[in-house]
Amino acid sequence: ALKLSRGRAVNLPFSVTMSADLIKTIADKVINMQTPTPEETLAYFNSELQKRICFLDGGMGTRIQAEKFEEEDYRGDRFTDRQPGDKDLKGNNDLLCITKPEIITHIHQEYLEAGSDIIETNTFNGTSTSQADYKMEHIVFECNKQAAILAKKATAEVTKKDPTRPRFVAGAIGPTSRTLSVSPSVEDPSFRNVTWDELVEAYVDQTKALVEGGVDMLMIETVFDTQNCKAAIFAVEEYFERAGTPRLPLMLSATIVDSSGRTLSGQTIEAFIISVSHCNPFTIGINCALGADLMRPFYETLAKYWKGWCHVYPNAGLPNAMGGYDETPQSFSDSLAPWGMDGLLNIVGGCCGTFPSHIKATVERLLPIPPRELPAVKTGAKKFMHLSGLEPLYVDPSVIKFVNVGERCNLMGSAKFKKLISNSDWDGALEVAQAQVENGANVLDFNMDADLIDSQSAMGKFLRLCVTDPGVARLPFMIDSSKWHVVEEGLKTCQGKCIVNSISLKAGEEEFLHQAKLCKRYGAAVVVMAFDEEGQAADEPNKVRICERAYKLLTEKVDFAPENIIF
Repeated sequence: ALKLSRGRAVNLPFSVTMSADLIKTIADKVINMQTPTPEETLAYFNSELQKRICFLDGGMGTRIQAEKFEEEDYRGDRFTDRQPGDKDLKGNNDLLCITKPEIITHIHQEYLEAGSDIIETNTFNGTSTSQADYKMEHIVFECNKQAAILAKKATAEVTKKDPTRPRFVAGAIGPTSRTLSVSPSVEDPSFRNVTWDELVEAYVDQTKALVEGGVDMLMIETVFDTQNCKAAIFAVEEYFERAGTPRLPLMLSATIVDSSGRTLSGQTIEAFIISVSHCNPFTIGINCALGADLMRPFYETLAKYWKGWCHVYPNAGLPNAMGGYDETPQSFSDSLAPWGMDGLLNIVGGCCGTFPSHIKATVERLLPIPPRELPAVKTGAKKFMHLSGLEPLYVDPSVIKFVNVGERCNLMGSAKFKKLISNSDWDGALEVAQAQVENGANVLDFNMDADLIDSQSAMGKFLRLCVTDPGVARLPFMIDSSKWHVVEEGLKTCQGKCIVNSISLKAGEEEFLHQAKLCKRYGAAVVVMAFDEEGQAADEPNKVRICERAYKLLTEKVDFAPENIIF
């Protein structure tokens, strides 16, 4: 059980059971404000989730609103020196970890006593990107670390009362108020009010503070733009690589905004799973926006296509005319009971409008019901490539005999497209991409390599235009360049799972492995060219030799999935 890799429970070939001694070890760490190892946390939940449904907490924001705090409460004794032009701090709930710590700890304890196994830190807006809205970027690290400490105190107190059931803290990483996939400008669809690098830096800082505060796992939540989520995943991986420590279990939670079954940035739940599964999350789930009844069909899709543990935490119905939520603890738990009876639930909680009373009623209603079983993995079943744009593409050879890659958006292969880009005729260039979709392309290739053109700038601008066009963005993209910085520019714009075209051993193993690791971290598949340090393979024996060498390096040193490698 302790050797399980990052919670990818789908591959469990056996039933995981926990010894009383190991549970005591974990409980002792929790009680002493320590963090169990990732292996211990995963072993505990991989065991528990085979036996019972586990529980998250409920809404933090709406629970705080019930306290009816005013501006002076948010400012406390710390932020009383208000200057002309300073923004109101009322509504900056994360700040209460500093100015009202006893209230935040009390709310955590309420949810734990109601039956939550996992509580989230009060850090939904805990990035410098979000705190910039209040001009409070300078308190981000302190606020996140303090939030983690407060939550750990609450789990320590409740675990002390019942050491047979340790409780855990998930560091909440919110979506920010910015988006990488949608333009805030009507006039310029390629404009963004934040960059990938800025978001990654902000998420690295938040992750560092949460980890130093002692969280047991991380939750990237309320994902309305998958590219923001991928930036957060990238940042989490970046932080732990720098720290040289094992990554904490990672939970990912998407938000389906309406009955279309898509995120705000347009992805279906199937495409979302494909786009983020490269990080081997502990759970994938859905939260917010909808009540349980409206959320169910989308969660059923999640439970069908994601082979690991699933979580869900709906709102207490849709907001009413006054901005409140009408579902009572009884009606909320009643709406989730059929999910449990149909074998759909692993981890359950509540989002906006849910209170400790909602969680208590839900625990009482669902605890006797058996959990969702992980989908069976067929012995010897062949894996095949999954790609995504706004929608999924399953490259199943029993269904798709030939993948049609549209290559007209390629400066090296289309004189027409090159002229359009050279003349900055972006609308005309977009029409080329649209025409390929209409003509049956499965994947769209983009190459901006040409003399006298800033390839990196052109790649970024054109792909930002493409991802805002629903017809074009529906398909997976192939990022095609001989220049690595251009490839990365493309990867930083696409919320789907792309193909990188290409990497090779031409510059040696070190550079090959560096690029391969980054491709994996971005969540991309790769085309590998038959080049090595001596040049391009010209005959069959050398092609086989180079490709075998590249395959071995990718699968053994980078842990690259074989189905994501193209020769």
